[in-house]
Amino acid sequence: MAERAPAWVEYVMRAGYAARGVVYLLTGGLALLSAWHGGSGEDKKGALSSLFGQPFGEVIILAIAAGLFCYGIWRLICGYMDLEDEGSETKGLVARVGQGVSGLANLGLSFSIARLALGNGSGGDGKEALTSKLLAMPFGQIIVGAVGLTVIGAGLAYLHKGWSEKYRENLRWSPILEKLSLPIRLGLMARGMVVAIIGGFFIFAAVQSDPDQAGGLSQAFDLLRSQAYGLYLLGFVAFGMLAFGIYCWIEVAFRVLPTRQRKGTLTIAQHLKMHA
Repeated sequence: MAERAPAWVEYVMRAGYAARGVVYLLTGGLALLSAWHGGSGEDKKGALSSLFGQPFGEVIILAIAAGLFCYGIWRLICGYMDLEDEGSETKGLVARVGQGVSGLANLGLSFSIARLALGNGSGGDGKEALTSKLLAMPFGQIIVGAVGLTVIGAGLAYLHKGWSEKYRENLRWSPILEKLSLPIRLGLMARGMVVAIIGGFFIFAAVQSDPDQAGGLSQAFDLLRSQAYGLYLLGFVAFGMLAFGIYCWIEVAFRVLPTRQRKGTLTIAQHLKMHA
């Protein structure tokens, strides 16, 4: 297999996953406190806002913003250069476009978080403003509906990745990871559930032609809380967000790029196939 990935891409990738891990550990922790003590769960920027007033809080937020910038760059390069060997067939192209969209979204989030740290932004998600601009465009409702379907598709992909344990194809085999299968699967599936709910908000905003119906993590948490046994649902998803944060740190240590896989290194999937 040709080595297409420049060496520096791995460092950018791991910095990005580390920043993501911090964000989701904070988000999951605050959501868990919300389920335990009452109140609303926080979105990503709201969770990071909790660092204000802490020693070096603004510096930590800027470091996280830089990490998410790295993650965004990594996803863009990954999709463009096909570093995960998705291929050029329809299914592969869809996956690579999804990687590019993820990259752009994380770049936007990193700039927004940097503005927040520098005192030039708010803790809001900005999804309502984006939806409002899209709805004002020709065929705006169709565009917003398509965005919603795309986001739901991403959520279902996370659910499938966790349920089918497809993540085994991208992680280097280690005995440690055999003991972490449950939190990895829980994290991916909880992440998928929340992403699918956010996609549903976009669909509802398109149908109602109302940008205020669009929402992010905090609105997804509020929706879960409002259901029967909502505190238990919110608690489950909060644990899932914490587990997803742990999974991101597992990616930092064990992520394997197919296009830079070192000789003798086996993924979990390859190890299991050899010992089947």
